[in-house]
Amino acid sequence: MKRNLSAIKKALQFGISGAVGGFAGNLITEPFMQRLNNSTSVFDSVLSTTRWFGLVGGGIATAIMLGYYYYIKGKPQIKQALKNGGLFGLITGAISGAIAEGIFSGIGDGENEILRVICWGIAGSLLGLGLSKRIPNLGLLRGAGGGGVGGLLGGCLFILFAYNLSGVAGRLAGCAAIGFWIGIMLVVAETLFNKAWLVISYDNGANRTLTVGAEPVTFGSDENLSIIYIPGVSPLAMRFQLEAGQIACENVDSGAVSYLRSGDQKRIGNCTITVGNSDLPAASSPPVSQTIISHKSPADSSNNGQFFLKLGSRVMPLTAGTQLLTSDIPSLTATASNGVVALVNSRSKDQLSLGLTNLGDRTWWATDIQGDIKMIEPESTLTLALGTKIEFGEIEGEIVRS
Repeated sequence: MKRNLSAIKKALQFGISGAVGGFAGNLITEPFMQRLNNSTSVFDSVLSTTRWFGLVGGGIATAIMLGYYYYIKGKPQIKQALKNGGLFGLITGAISGAIAEGIFSGIGDGENEILRVICWGIAGSLLGLGLSKRIPNLGLLRGAGGGGVGGLLGGCLFILFAYNLSGVAGRLAGCAAIGFWIGIMLVVAETLFNKAWLVISYDNGANRTLTVGAEPVTFGSDENLSIIYIPGVSPLAMRFQLEAGQIACENVDSGAVSYLRSGDQKRIGNCTITVGNSDLPAASSPPVSQTIISHKSPADSSNNGQFFLKLGSRVMPLTAGTQLLTSDIPSLTATASNGVVALVNSRSKDQLSLGLTNLGDRTWWATDIQGDIKMIEPESTLTLALGTKIEFGEIEGEIVRS
């Protein structure tokens, strides 16, 4: 749910940014539009459209990059948006405008509105392709596809506005519509077809979603080194990346790497990062156990002494074979008729490591002493470690020594 709400917010932010950019770009070109309208040859039309959509494309790209930086950093980054969106948007827009006008004027008769819409789709696709090189892990296909669909939808509205509004108003509204739909569809394409993502939940209630791919998603207190700014941590503290079908999380300071599944969480600074994936293939190598990402040394999880589960005022011993019933943890429901909701088992032959297996019908959430959060689904097992807190629905327990 958080991912969907965050994606909707992101799409609207990109769409509104694109609309403002398209409007502003066309507004700049309006003094020169009379020459475009009076073009007498295909070459003049192509040249005029190249200049026109170059500025429009530059406006759309700059504004979408501005929206992107505001989305991930929470504040405007005008200089970066101009640097990474302005020039390439101008060039990409000019090229796409020239191609589209060349097709429309050279192949068509200048009156074929279906061909005009197709040309807007081509222009949007090339612009989205350019943006895919600036937005991490958007991808060439998603960028081109989202931009193309956005260009088609915006092109339909452009024609509608052109027929129902005056020349200037129609072009302004039409270019705003094109920018809006390109921004919207880039996020839609990214959300529908990405394989892995991160939902970043801040302590103040804000949420952001980023795609995980070959390009690392970085977290830290140095904005020049990190995509996501987190105050009070190392300049470059944590890195997420898709490696051979697995989501790898690296603690940059310690070098520790953990391989995460959907639902696993990491805590850093003022936010909690939840990993999600759709159809990631299983790793060809044996599963890699998760490592703790922390500056602190992990607690000794071997059973050198007796573990106990503290539930409120009750303390229950945990030894191999111990069964916890619904009467022990009323917030859980057993899947079997014997009423067992959890079972302590040995995870090694010498019984130095114990695990607690979830035999209920709902997921637990376990938080270790470093603050890392892990989802314990039904039929999965949590390795017992001192200080780990477990949410059994409405009841919270803690692993203690006595």
